[in-house]
Amino acid sequence: MSSASDVPFRALLLLFAVVLVALSGCAALDSQQTEFPTAGAVEETLADLEAVNATVVSSLDGSRVSEQQIAFEVGTQRRRSTTQVGETESLVVANDSVTWRYDRAANTVQVTRRSDRDRQSNASISRSMASIFGRLNAGSDDSEQKDVLEPLILPSAGAGGQQPFSGPVERFENASLTYLGTETIADREAYVVEVVPQPDVNTANITLWIDKEWYYPLQWDSTIVVDGERRTVTTAYRNVTFNPEIPADTFRFEPPANATVVERTVVSRSFETRGELVAASEMTIPDPDVPEPLIFDSARYFDDNGTVRTSLQYTNGSATLRVTKSEPIGDSASLPEGNRVEINDHEGVIQTFESGTSLVWSCEGYRYTVFGDVPAETVHAVGKSINCG
Repeated sequence: MSSASDVPFRALLLLFAVVLVALSGCAALDSQQTEFPTAGAVEETLADLEAVNATVVSSLDGSRVSEQQIAFEVGTQRRRSTTQVGETESLVVANDSVTWRYDRAANTVQVTRRSDRDRQSNASISRSMASIFGRLNAGSDDSEQKDVLEPLILPSAGAGGQQPFSGPVERFENASLTYLGTETIADREAYVVEVVPQPDVNTANITLWIDKEWYYPLQWDSTIVVDGERRTVTTAYRNVTFNPEIPADTFRFEPPANATVVERTVVSRSFETRGELVAASEMTIPDPDVPEPLIFDSARYFDDNGTVRTSLQYTNGSATLRVTKSEPIGDSASLPEGNRVEINDHEGVIQTFESGTSLVWSCEGYRYTVFGDVPAETVHAVGKSINCG
C-alpha cells in the first residue's frame, strides 16, 4: 500500500493537473530561429484530433508518484484509465451517460449516472495552443506584444470530467512566454515553451513540450511551493498514439458479481441567462448587484444525488466573478479559517488566494460563495447585496 506521505503528493498532482494561465507580456525567442505553424493551422489540426491512447506518468521532484494507462475520445466523456499509485490500482471507465470507478482492493464500484446537456469540446485547448503559436509567430517578427493570450488549459490525465479534464486551476495575470527550441520526447518531436509568471507569484514556471505534429502537450512541468520549498510536479505522456482506433466496448464496464456497487446520479446544465436558471431550479437564485464593467456571462445548475448547487458567472473579458449557492453537506456547513466579516447579520469568511478572493457564508440552510480575481472590496460588496432564502 502507499504510505501516508504519498497523500499530499497526490493532492498536489490533482491541484496542478489543470493550470489556467492568463498570459500577457512579451514572447522571447532563443537563438534557434524556427518557422512556427500559424494559429489557424494549429486550431485546424487539433479540430481533427479525435482520440488519444497513452501512458501518463506523474512525478514529484523526479520521483514517480503514479502511472496511468489511458484511452479517451477528445471532446467527449468517453475514456478508460487504469491508475497505479504504489500498490493501489483503480479503474475508471466512462461513456456519455455513465462513469464507473472500480477500486480493485476494496472490490467496490461507484456508478455515476449523468444527465449532462452540455456538449463537450476541445475548443479550449485549441484556442490555447493557437494563442501560444500566434504569440511565437509575432515574436519571431520582432512585433511588440501587448495583447493578452487566450487562457491556457493543460489537459489532465484523468481525475474525471471532459477532455481536457477539468479541475482546480491557478491563474497568473502577467507572464512571459519563451521559446526554448525543440526536443525529442516520447519518441516524438516537440516544441519547448516556458511560461514564467511575475516574480511575486509563488509558482516559478511552467514548461510545456508541445507535439510538432498535433500541437498537443506531451509533457508539462509546474514548479510549486510546499511549506516554503519549491517542488516540481511533472505530467508526461509516454507511448502516445494520436487518433488510434478504439473499440466501442472500451467505454463499457460490467462490475464483478461480488462487488459492492454504490449508485449516484449527477445532473449538470448550463444556461445563457439567469432567467433560464431560475425557471429550471426549485432553489431561489441570487440576484446580486455586480458592479460594471463586470457583466453576466453564464449560469450553471448541478445536482449531485439530490444535493443542488447553482452558480452565476460574470466577466469583463479578463477578470471573472462567480456567485454560488449550494445546499451544505454535513461538516461543509461550517466556515473555513480566514478573516471574519459581517454579511447581512450573518458571519462570513474572506480568504485571499493567488487566484482570487473568496467570501463564504451560510444563511437559512444554504451555503453562499462569491469568488473572483477582483478586489476584496468588490467581493464583499457583492456578497452584501445577496438576500437569503
